[in-house]
Amino acid sequence: MTVRRLVVGSTVALMTGLVLAPPVNAQSERVPEAAVVDGVPRGLFVGRSLLTGRAICLLFLSNGRITRFIPAGGLDRFDWARHRADHGGDSGTWSIRGDQLRITWGDGGVHDGPLKVTPNGIEFYGKRYARPAVIPASALAGTWEAARGTAITGGSGVNAVTTLTISADATYRWSGVIGGVVTGRAVASEKAMAGTITVSGPTITLRAGDGTVTSHTFLPLAGNPVTAFTLDADAFTRVR
Repeated sequence: MTVRRLVVGSTVALMTGLVLAPPVNAQSERVPEAAVVDGVPRGLFVGRSLLTGRAICLLFLSNGRITRFIPAGGLDRFDWARHRADHGGDSGTWSIRGDQLRITWGDGGVHDGPLKVTPNGIEFYGKRYARPAVIPASALAGTWEAARGTAITGGSGVNAVTTLTISADATYRWSGVIGGVVTGRAVASEKAMAGTITVSGPTITLRAGDGTVTSHTFLPLAGNPVTAFTLDADAFTRVR
């Protein structure tokens, strides 16, 4: 992997766009497969925001834990304590009695209302959430792009554009350019890596040629062929 560091004043600007798989520890757990058992939801259910088109979620865990922020790093080794520390306002507690679901969020908000079970998921507070689509790595063959940053519409700030090319044999090349204007100065950075890719339900793992292993929560947009997916918080769309 190639990463170029840029120093702006006393600040080191280093962005890789990758989340290293967390180490196995007592706090890590495997998120159960999404299901509704006897009217009680468990696991990750996903939807799409009508305003932004980006993925949204409800992740139900044991002992009344819940989050609406898509976890980074995949669902095979999920660290609840770390996630809650990073996204306290979007994490909280849940309970269900009959078909009435009550969620108390860390930011003080409370959602209390009927939970409807649908053929592919659940409906709550006027939003539909489905079990994540399961697709093979071969369905991702093509070139994908994602963009995020603080100056997408222009002006000062930093933007990151990532290109991910996946071949039919499950090899990939990940490249990105980060640049913009910070305190009146133009900055730029590049990164690149290549290797093999595996998909295990809602977790995608990239193994680079240099031994680096990264994992992401993988949420494809349902359809055939697949035209978009989310890796953690980054939305990728097919460009060819």
